[in-house]
Amino acid sequence: MSIGNVILFTLLAASQSWLAWHRLLAYLRYFQQEAYEPLRFLRWARVRSLGDPAAYVAVAGFLIAIRHPYLAALFFAAATMILGLAQPDPVRTGKIRLNLTPRARRVLIGAIALASVSWLLLTFAIDLPALRSAYVASIAAFVLMPAILLASNGLLVPFERAIQRRYEMEAVARVRETDPFVIGITGSYGKSSSKAILAHILRLHAPTLSATGSINTLMGITRHIRDELVPATAFMVVEMGAFRVGSIRRLCGLTPPNAGLITAVGDMHMERFGSAQEIIKAKSELAESLPAGALLVVNADSPGALTIAKAATQRRVLLYGETSAEDLETRLCDVHFTREGTTFILKTRDRAFSCFTPLLGRPIILNIAGAFTLARALGVSPALIVGAIRTLRPVSNRLEVVEENGITWIRDAYNSNQFGFRAALEVSASLPADRRFLVTPGVIELGGDQASVNRTLSREAAAVCDKTVVVADANREAFVQGHKDAGREDALVCVANRTEAFAWLKATLHERDSVVLENDLPDLHERSAGLFWKPART
Repeated sequence: MSIGNVILFTLLAASQSWLAWHRLLAYLRYFQQEAYEPLRFLRWARVRSLGDPAAYVAVAGFLIAIRHPYLAALFFAAATMILGLAQPDPVRTGKIRLNLTPRARRVLIGAIALASVSWLLLTFAIDLPALRSAYVASIAAFVLMPAILLASNGLLVPFERAIQRRYEMEAVARVRETDPFVIGITGSYGKSSSKAILAHILRLHAPTLSATGSINTLMGITRHIRDELVPATAFMVVEMGAFRVGSIRRLCGLTPPNAGLITAVGDMHMERFGSAQEIIKAKSELAESLPAGALLVVNADSPGALTIAKAATQRRVLLYGETSAEDLETRLCDVHFTREGTTFILKTRDRAFSCFTPLLGRPIILNIAGAFTLARALGVSPALIVGAIRTLRPVSNRLEVVEENGITWIRDAYNSNQFGFRAALEVSASLPADRRFLVTPGVIELGGDQASVNRTLSREAAAVCDKTVVVADANREAFVQGHKDAGREDALVCVANRTEAFAWLKATLHERDSVVLENDLPDLHERSAGLFWKPART
C-alpha cells in the first residue's frame, strides 16, 4: 500500500472510530434504560440502525471511491464529523440521561474495541481494494452497532457478576455488623412514596436510613448500604422492586426484613411478569421472608395485596384501607383536597386522628395510612406521627401542585399507573379552574390489558378535562377510542412528543387554567428520542 493510500486508510479508520464512539454512546443510553437486558433492548432496537444516515454515507463513499478515492475519503471524513456533532450528547440530553457508571464505561470501551477490530478484519477479509472494502466494513459496522454493544456486554457478564457478588457480600456484612431494624416495602406502586413517608416519621423517633428516589434494585441498594449505612442506625427502610419472581427474595437475602409493608399489588409491569398470579407470587416473597410472628402491614383495598396478607398466617398482619370491608387496623376517612394540601381522618380501633398533609392524591394519602399503621405498631407515638405527617413535603413531579403566572400545574410525571392517573384527575376536578387540561402518554407495560385500560382512562379524562393532549404513539389509538366513547373527539389533541405538547400548551393556556402533567414515558417510547439527530424544536 502506497504512502498516500496509508494516509487515506488512516483517515477512514479515524473517521469510522470517531462516529462509532458517538453511536455506541447513543445506543448505550437506551441499553442502560432497559437495565442491560438484551432481549428488551433488541425489541426496542429492531431495525433502527438501518435508518442510520452513517450507513448511507458509507455507501456514498464506496461509490465515489470507485473513481475518486481521495475525494471519497475527504467526503467520508467530513460527513462523519458532521454526523457526530449533530448527534445529541446522551450524557447531557434526554429525559433519562446516560449515566457513565463503571459498568457502562466497561461496556462502552469493550464495544468500541470490538467495533474497531471487526472493522479492520472485515476490511481486509473482503475481496476488494482496501480503500473500497473499508466502506463496506463501515456499512456493516453502523448497521450492526446494537449487536456489537450486546456482544461487549455479553463478554463482560462473568466479570460483572463477580464484581456484583463481591459488593453484595460487603453489603451483607455491613448490615450484619450494624444490625438495624429493617423494614421492607414492596408493591406494584406506592413503594417510593411510602418509603419516604415512613422514613420521615421514623427519623423523628430514632436514627433512620432510607435511600432517596426510587432505588429498589439489588445493585442500587447494595451501593446505598456500602455508602450510607453507619453504626447506630436504628431503622433501615428498604424499597424492594421486582421485574421477575425471585428478585425480592434476593433483596431479602441482602437486607433480611424484620417487618414489611405491602402497598398494593396490581397490573404494573404485567408485560414483564406475564400474569397477575406471577406478580402476586413475586410480591409474596417479602411476606415469606419475614420471621414467624413478624409485623406485616398490608393495604386491604388491593385484592392482590390482600391475597398475600391472608396467606401470611405465621406473621402478625395488620390491615389498612379506605373502602375494604375487612377488619382494619386503620381506616382512611373524610378525604378533602385543597390547594394547600389534604385533610383526612385516620380511624383506629380505639381512636380517630384528624390529619393534614401538604401532599395530594388519594393513593398517597392511603400510603400515609400504611406508614401510620406500621409506625404505630413499632411503638412510635401517634402524636409524633400526626405531627410528622403535617411536615411532609411533596416530591417533585409526584402530584406536585405549582402556580406559575396564574396557571395551576399539577405535576405527576413520575406516576405510571392507572390508580395514580385517576387520583390526578380527582385532584384536578377538586381545584378551582376555568379550564382543565391533561397532558399524558397514558400508562404502559400492562400487557394485553393496556389498550382497554387506556381507553377507560381516556373516557374518564374526557369527563373531567376540557382538552386532553395525548403524547406519542404508545396509547394514541386507545385515547382516540376513549374520547369517541365519551362523544368528545374534539377534546383530544394528538402530538408526537413532549416538545410538541409544551408548544401547544404555550399557545393555548390562559390565566386560571389548570394542567395535569400525567406520566412521562422514557425516551424509549417517543419518536423524538434524538438517536441520530437532535430533536426538532417547535
